[in-house]
Amino acid sequence: MSGRLAGKVALITGTAGGQGRAAAELFAAEGACVVGCDVKAGDSEETVRLVTKAGGKMVSRVVDLGDEVEVRSWIDFAIDTYGDFDILYNNASAVRYGKIDQFTTEDWHWLIRNELDLVYYATKYAHPVLKRRGGGSIINTASAAGVIGSNFGGHIHQFAHSMTKGGVIAMSRTWAAEFAPDHIRVNSISPGLIETPAFAVFPDKEMLKKMVSDIMDLQLVKRVGQPIDIAYCALYLASGEASYVTGQNFCIDGGLTAI
Repeated sequence: MSGRLAGKVALITGTAGGQGRAAAELFAAEGACVVGCDVKAGDSEETVRLVTKAGGKMVSRVVDLGDEVEVRSWIDFAIDTYGDFDILYNNASAVRYGKIDQFTTEDWHWLIRNELDLVYYATKYAHPVLKRRGGGSIINTASAAGVIGSNFGGHIHQFAHSMTKGGVIAMSRTWAAEFAPDHIRVNSISPGLIETPAFAVFPDKEMLKKMVSDIMDLQLVKRVGQPIDIAYCALYLASGEASYVTGQNFCIDGGLTAI
């Protein structure tokens, strides 16, 4: 298969839906063999079905990315399936919001596990493979919340989420410098408001409506982002077209962080 990622093997976390599914479909369409993972078995298999139906190559595995042993096993599974890989896209995360007087210590540690630990574990075990391969690309999903401080009219309280995603941006920049001698590029993507499956299960629909309205007031592009908007940026960073790009954070947010 020809394409911008022809001959490449890409690992993508969180492929059960949203941005991860969009990236899996796009990367495969551009010629990559994709190794996905998620905690949602049924939805993950649906992504594999969609990719293979379109003529692409993909396998997936149920993985708790906050568990170091499971992450290492997933990396081994990828190598056993397709050999050494070229791309790691740390897309997966899970979030909790709350004011500091309502946010428990358990919430704090849960969020670190589900937004920082999983990036650390996957990168820790992917790095030696990419080094052995002679280089590659690591893409980490951060957030506009890691760039600006806002509670969006009091409808969402994200101090902890801002902390973890700011950490992803910082880790990405430091790894870019640390991994440069190994010809490994590291960049992050900071999405703004993106319409994902989380919209459908948001518990307070009225609050969601108000939050979206507040963000639209701030954005320069007056629409809600789609998963494919993020996937296109990830595709660029994964491809040889970005061979001169490392240590950067790409805000794909309709201009939310521009002013």
